[in-house]
Amino acid sequence: MITAASVLLAAGAAFAGTAAAPKIVNGQEEAGYDFTVALGATFGEQTFSACTGSVITPRIVLSAGHCGEGIPPELIVSAGKAFFGPSVEEPTHVLAFEGFAIHPGYVPLENGVGGTLGENDVSVLILAEDAPVPPVWLRSAEVLDEELGAEMVSIGFGVTGPQGNGSGVKRSATLFLSDVDDMFLYSESADNPDEAQICSGDSGGPQVVHLPDGRIEQWAVHSWGDQGCEIVSGSTRVDVVYDWILEQVEAVHGTTDFCEINGIYDNGVCDTFCAGEDPDCVSEDAVADGGDDAEKGRCATVPVGAALGPAALALAVVLGRRRR
Repeated sequence: MITAASVLLAAGAAFAGTAAAPKIVNGQEEAGYDFTVALGATFGEQTFSACTGSVITPRIVLSAGHCGEGIPPELIVSAGKAFFGPSVEEPTHVLAFEGFAIHPGYVPLENGVGGTLGENDVSVLILAEDAPVPPVWLRSAEVLDEELGAEMVSIGFGVTGPQGNGSGVKRSATLFLSDVDDMFLYSESADNPDEAQICSGDSGGPQVVHLPDGRIEQWAVHSWGDQGCEIVSGSTRVDVVYDWILEQVEAVHGTTDFCEINGIYDNGVCDTFCAGEDPDCVSEDAVADGGDDAEKGRCATVPVGAALGPAALALAVVLGRRRR
């Protein structure tokens, strides 16, 4: 099990800071995954990205708790912006915020012997108006050991390496699930194509899986990685903080039914993954007969990746980690 012993951590740039955040390493520039946004601000002629987030409803962005750590919420709301599109320099849309909250059980990562990797590293930002892109789906089911080896995609606006270059451009990379514990999904660079890894500024970004039904489901939120962005990373599991996320969703939308919030019901497609019954799943014959042959379901299951042995994490114990 990874611990924070002998960790030399450099926290990611503060969300409302005054300097650019210190590319996903060995990834590629990304024109898709429109639900992924850069979180930053504009001061004078300088626009910068400090963290990354994902649109989970038309009004809510999910990100990391440490992105707003120590910053007055009113400052994040007044100065912060969500940048949509491929880069913060040429965004397709820029939206302001009207609210911000960090998980009440958030525990920061602590360096050194006896330190910890933290807990519940998530936050939500409430957009001042509806997002111009469809939200990503969230995984609510527990991630199991049987899913080790699952293929994931990490997306972020972070730097391309420990030198701190390339921040503010959306990039993606394929990462494989190397290990899982009760808080994090781990991905070792050695398991990934081109040894890809998340890096500083990717904090709060989504780690997603493509489902067989064509949907994209977010499994985790980028939290931390080693000092050089080249060994291992940990991302906070969405299912672990799902109940708190639902509380924020209900406070904003008055319901926790994502299909209702995202306009999925009665859209001409039978969506069996919705919490409620989609009228499109009821055939005309069944309606005429007064019956109901709708196939109902909730969260779609995910394909189980090839099983791997426990991740070789001993090296990470003596390596530094930094916030992504």
